[in-house]
Amino acid sequence: MHFESLYFYILAILLILILILALLFLHYRSRCRRKAKFLVKKQDDSEKAKEINQSLYPFGFAYDPAKDIFYSLEDSWQKGFGYAKLYDEMAPLMNMIIDCEPIYFPYRGRQWLIELWKGQYGITTGAEVGVYQSSQDSTDQNPEDIFYNCVPSEDQLPIYITLYKNGKPLFQRSQRHWWLTGFRLGEFSYPAELMLEVSLYFEEQEMMDAFLEGCLQAGYQEEDLHICYKTVSFCLCRPKNNQAFCCCGLHRSFVQWQNRQNCRLYAHVTKGFDRTIDRLYYLMLAYPHLFRILTGTGRMAWEKWQNRKQRKEKRRRRSPEEK
Repeated sequence: MHFESLYFYILAILLILILILALLFLHYRSRCRRKAKFLVKKQDDSEKAKEINQSLYPFGFAYDPAKDIFYSLEDSWQKGFGYAKLYDEMAPLMNMIIDCEPIYFPYRGRQWLIELWKGQYGITTGAEVGVYQSSQDSTDQNPEDIFYNCVPSEDQLPIYITLYKNGKPLFQRSQRHWWLTGFRLGEFSYPAELMLEVSLYFEEQEMMDAFLEGCLQAGYQEEDLHICYKTVSFCLCRPKNNQAFCCCGLHRSFVQWQNRQNCRLYAHVTKGFDRTIDRLYYLMLAYPHLFRILTGTGRMAWEKWQNRKQRKEKRRRRSPEEK
């Protein structure tokens, strides 16, 4: 009986300690949230944008408060990794449920690729246009089997994009770039709801003609392509190319369910704010683990995937003696 009473008292003390720790944790979290809300109201937008972009810079991205979108930097680290079809096939593993539209064409003795993307990137809805070229004469190879480099500065193209959702514009961007992107935070979409309008300006007629031939080979009709001087404009609604992913449809549906839940979580946690810059700044201060969800999915997750890929490649190249 004595031991039973002692056991009861010890258990009661442990439960009280757990309760106290839980209350202290909740008080700490509440204090952090109050402090974060105070800082959101106190800081001006320029300081918020500066801190947000400092956090995003290692991922190769920045936030534009005026257009309320994330976008890729021209000098981002991704520029050194180029493009391979495997990137698109692995997209669902990085929470990207997207439409991919590669357009291949030979020009100046090399194989070129201009690819369009649109869809759901983690907890963002977005679109991309990338310009790539092979490192050497590869015109006799299957263009899908080639590894492409990002084009150097002198070969970048003036690109204009507008992304629509159910007929309403989400954002517009224009810049001379090798990888023009835009992503709207907290927006959930299915790729079929989106239409990407693209205009590409070619400085040389020969390159434009080669690109147009690539569009026709990809499945576009002449009436789909609008030409004004050296600018080609067209829309990506339903991709002409077959979509090949490493995951089955069930897994893609699960990823979209996960993306939707994360968008709802983001909206719930930041419901006290109306503007994205305030929501994002509050998220950074009060919920850093949720901010890591943002930077751990979609295109921002490339860094982790590429680092794993590099480590595997280094292990593969090591000599038997080193192993």
